Amino acid sequence: MPPHPSFYVRADLLSEVGLFDTSYRIAADYDFMLRCLRRSSVKVKYVPSVMVRMRAGGVSNASLSSMLAKSREDLRAMRSQGTGGWPTLIAKNLRKLPQFFSAGSR
Repeated sequence: MPPHPSFYVRADLLSEVGLFDTSYRIAADYDFMLRCLRRSSVKVKYVPSVMVRMRAGGVSNASLSSMLAKSREDLRAMRSQGTGGWPTLIAKNLRKLPQFFSAGSR
């Protein structure tokens, strides 16, 4: 899953997939990316350059309760888009673990 600050889409895709669903308090960006990436017409390009630098943290990682709320919203987004499920959610969260160990060294 690409980080949301470096996920760029063409404006015409917005009319197809819609804007952010504000019923998600934390995972609106994740739901939006899933909706975009599910389109067969979407071509993904990888740009091997640093375009955004982020600090670790944020609303989704502020506390254990925030992380659980984010996970519930992620699972809801996956289910509403007919993709992923528990294995995807677990893998998504496990892939984020290294950032917590490297965050203190920056």
